[in-house]
Amino acid sequence: MGAALSAPAATRAASRSRRPRSRSLGRRGLQVRAIQLGLLLVLFGGWQLSTELGWLSPAFTSAPSRFIPSFWHGLTNGTLLPLTATTLFETFVGFAIAAVLGVAAGIVLAEFPLIDDATRPFMTGFNTLPRIALAPLFVLWFGLGSLSRIVLVVSLGFFIVAINTYAGVRSVDRDTLLLARVLGAGRWRRFRTFVLPAAVPAIFAGLQLDLTYAFIGAVVGEMLSGSQGLGGYLAVQMGSFDIDAFFGGLLLLVIVALIVSWLVRLAESWLLRWRVAELHGTARR
Repeated sequence: MGAALSAPAATRAASRSRRPRSRSLGRRGLQVRAIQLGLLLVLFGGWQLSTELGWLSPAFTSAPSRFIPSFWHGLTNGTLLPLTATTLFETFVGFAIAAVLGVAAGIVLAEFPLIDDATRPFMTGFNTLPRIALAPLFVLWFGLGSLSRIVLVVSLGFFIVAINTYAGVRSVDRDTLLLARVLGAGRWRRFRTFVLPAAVPAIFAGLQLDLTYAFIGAVVGEMLSGSQGLGGYLAVQMGSFDIDAFFGGLLLLVIVALIVSWLVRLAESWLLRWRVAELHGTARR
């Protein structure tokens, strides 16, 4: 009888414990947003004040009161949106190719030590090459179109994803794998059940970094190869000394990168719901 009465009581207690935690997380989110807004106001306000006081020259550094209207004008007149679409296309295609190839390579190298030992000098050698410096060579090989930028993006992101995947697979608890082997789990079952779930956080960390370098590669490639995309737009504006339009393009680039990065983090949190539940009892309050 006592056990029967204790179950509803435990449920009510757990519900009460979750409500304060939810309120605490809500307050923390508001505090974070307030701090972020304050930092943004300090940055833009200090920038604007520095130009008003003559500490910075608007001819060389622009000012928020000048490049924000230029940014908005570029959006409303349809100039920046097609360029943004081009840059996003090159970024996502290169990012996807680098992600697939990098994850596959990292898993193969971690699971097959012989291949890892044989290819390590080649991986290290190619990874040390300055791919940004090779961008003009990619233009020479693949032309002035999007293909040269996609190749540059893939060359930047592949090693990042491969190394993070390799580290995630190799960091799996060996005692757990030994227990799975003793219990009769085959190689594929061990990999699917234990190795891959444990490596997913490291893989997503690599994908986040890959996305950052994908934007860098696409924009740099566009600046070097012509007037396409946001990178080409920035190169043209800098060549004509239109600093306000240049910083307006940079502002759009930052906004787009933040949105895409947020979407990746959202996908990560959705795919790792099991990890959040697992760490719920040890999460910081």
